Amino acid sequence: MKFSIITASSRRDSRRLLDLESNLEAQSDHDFEWIIACNQSNLDLHSTNFKIKQVHFSPDTLGAALNQAVKAASGEDLIFVDVDDYMTLDAIKDLDAMSNQLDNHTIIDLNTYDTYEPKNIFINSIQKNNSSEDALPQTPYKINNFHPVYREFSYANVPLNNLNDYPDYQTWLKDKYWIYEGTDLYSQMKPTLMMAGKVIPASMIKTTGAQFDPYNHLYPNVNFMILILLQTDRILKLSDYHYVLVGHNDPINDPSLCQINSSHRWSEWLNACLTSIQILNHSNNYQLKRAFSQFTIIYLHRYFYKAIAMDLHSVGSIHHDFKLLQHYLTELDDAAYEPINPLSKHILTNIENGHFNLARRKMSLLVASRDVRSFIKDDNQTAIYESYRLLLRHLPVNPKVIIYESFIGRSYADNPKYIYLYIQKHYPNQFIHVWIADDENYDKIKRELKTEPNTIVVRKFGFEYMYYLATSKYQIFNMRQPRWFIKRPGTTFIETWHGTPLKHLVFDEDNIANAPLYKKGFYYQTKQWDHLLTDNEFSYNVFSHAFMYPKNKMLKTGYPRNDILSNPHRDRIAREVKLKLGIPLDKKVILYAPTWRDDQYLGAGKYNFQLKLNIGKMKRVLGDRYVLVLRTHYFVTNHLNLANYGNFVFNESGYDDISELYLIADLLITDYSSVFFDYANLKRPILYFAYDYDRYAGVLRGFYLNMQKDLPGPILKTSDQVLSAILHIGQVKAKYHDRYQKFNKRFNSWDDGHAAKRVVDVILNHK
Repeated sequence: MKFSIITASSRRDSRRLLDLESNLEAQSDHDFEWIIACNQSNLDLHSTNFKIKQVHFSPDTLGAALNQAVKAASGEDLIFVDVDDYMTLDAIKDLDAMSNQLDNHTIIDLNTYDTYEPKNIFINSIQKNNSSEDALPQTPYKINNFHPVYREFSYANVPLNNLNDYPDYQTWLKDKYWIYEGTDLYSQMKPTLMMAGKVIPASMIKTTGAQFDPYNHLYPNVNFMILILLQTDRILKLSDYHYVLVGHNDPINDPSLCQINSSHRWSEWLNACLTSIQILNHSNNYQLKRAFSQFTIIYLHRYFYKAIAMDLHSVGSIHHDFKLLQHYLTELDDAAYEPINPLSKHILTNIENGHFNLARRKMSLLVASRDVRSFIKDDNQTAIYESYRLLLRHLPVNPKVIIYESFIGRSYADNPKYIYLYIQKHYPNQFIHVWIADDENYDKIKRELKTEPNTIVVRKFGFEYMYYLATSKYQIFNMRQPRWFIKRPGTTFIETWHGTPLKHLVFDEDNIANAPLYKKGFYYQTKQWDHLLTDNEFSYNVFSHAFMYPKNKMLKTGYPRNDILSNPHRDRIAREVKLKLGIPLDKKVILYAPTWRDDQYLGAGKYNFQLKLNIGKMKRVLGDRYVLVLRTHYFVTNHLNLANYGNFVFNESGYDDISELYLIADLLITDYSSVFFDYANLKRPILYFAYDYDRYAGVLRGFYLNMQKDLPGPILKTSDQVLSAILHIGQVKAKYHDRYQKFNKRFNSWDDGHAAKRVVDVILNHK
């Protein structure tokens, strides 16, 4: 048997085991066995392409599991694969092909691709990154630490335009790996100490007697890898990604080892370091000792000081952790302190000499000095934040101040707007109203509110913003508050949210690409909400599990933003909006309001959007009777070029109040946006242009509703189908009449025009 794949599994990993089994079944080479360390009985595994062994272990720790799996393995080389990770389908074949390059003192690194993406997305990403053979390797390591197959060949000495002229480079292309040896072997200690994606000769483990620490719950692999590295001549790192490390994106319900909130984290890390340095002190490998000790000292300097200074949950007994650190420091020599500054070295010297209280005070001083440097670097933004954290939130709360934010400061709109208008009308001159605006929209929002009494507009993240955020009695947001927000006793935070969900939200999502801290942040932010608005019984039930929010704190009020849809003067309002936008009064209006796609990601809060409607054809066929109003999602940042469509298209993506656009629209085209829930109050036709329905439902986000059965309009996948539906809109209305009635009863029965009153009665404690 050439390879033994080692996987440790807990009782909660049944689904992950099945996924990993499918991945191994799909390998192009099956010269391996799979050793699963799992104390769960009756695993539902049934592979016929390779042998599966299950082993049980005690104590119930990762270290004990890995030790038992290693003991049961019969392969020449052991491949360590975490239960939730993935190997590319040629991984085993490529390893087998390079077996003639290996010896009993070589470790292979499968080259890890780190991701939080869904499988279908990360596979495409890997293929894209590995597609160009003549490109320089993509890697988290520094380029100067790379050497292709022949030691003397270095990218640093070769002009990039002449790479193909070098025979050693051609050898690298053929053999597809780098060699790490000598000092380069220890150049990156953190990834080197990781087990996932490593291939280790079984004979090396047997010779060293290396074992995982069965009593260290969080860091059982450190001592094991130190013993292996003491016997290693070189590491071969495959040039292409062969291993996918899938991050846990739900640290609340399903944390990985590194995400577990444990007060023993630092003590377990220090224990692992202490045992490892004692092993190294009994060896003659000074280079490894120096590399490991410097790595740990830098880690302490960057993270431990902050944990102590800010009293983070990862620190249990500070005295106990200091005693462990003191013991560790006595095992080091002076070379360990070379990478840190004199103040940091002085702190550690205090700990080594037992002056724990003095060291703790100096840690706080060092952490504070980092913030001072940030004041200059961040153009005083950190200083403003620190004024909030240290000073402003200790000022008296003003019971007459209400602060509002709509779509993170982008607009004066949505539920906060209609709550504000109700309070202004029914409680005149009783409150100071503060609207938050980001830099891009500050002037626009200020113009809209310039005639409103007792109303202030403040720039987001400015000093006034921090002041009112700290001292306001009421906060009304339709998205999440900042993570650093500290809710004060006696204040009221109202989360209005911004729609009935069609797509899976937060804790109901399997994977959230590009947002590894999203769920953790969301969980702690919801703990500061006094109330969450719901628009219907459906949302009331979904939010309880999607947000992990208690039902007894939700308000079953309906959405204030929908009050305008029941306004007895809505026709007059619609006429005024048309005149303001320059839309001909004799033309019908098609409102196209698509959502954003998770995979069209450009950067934090920025997404691309591609217009799939054939506007030119629509203009030719419909232009004498209709105009098209575009309203893209606020995440979408690119500007559409609509110059060729004249007065047929009105791009109102920057129009804040979509509720007013509903009033002027004779029909709505959308896709997976929640806008159709609100628009349905008007009982006007809705078309669903879902050109990527199969991909969106199956890969990007799941749906709470059955779109084929529950929606009050047809699902259309081409622009021509949309055009045909508009031309036969009377038939569409007749076909979906009964479903429309059922839909409105289910989702809009609370929207009666009085939602704002119900919300304000709760906010101001009148009812």
